[in-house]
Amino acid sequence: MADHSHALPSQQKLEQRLKEVERDLARAEKSNPERIHALKAEIKKIQAELQD
Repeated sequence: MADHSHALPSQQKLEQRLKEVERDLARAEKSNPERIHALKAEIKKIQAELQD
């Protein structure tokens, strides 16, 4: 991978995971409302890790 950003691979993985969870949340809001709380909690956790 010739990625020239200064992000660490683990940070890139977190950012990808965040996007996945946000997509899951959008789907859950329509068809799986019982998952919304857990997905929002996971988003907060990932965002906190990205802040470190």
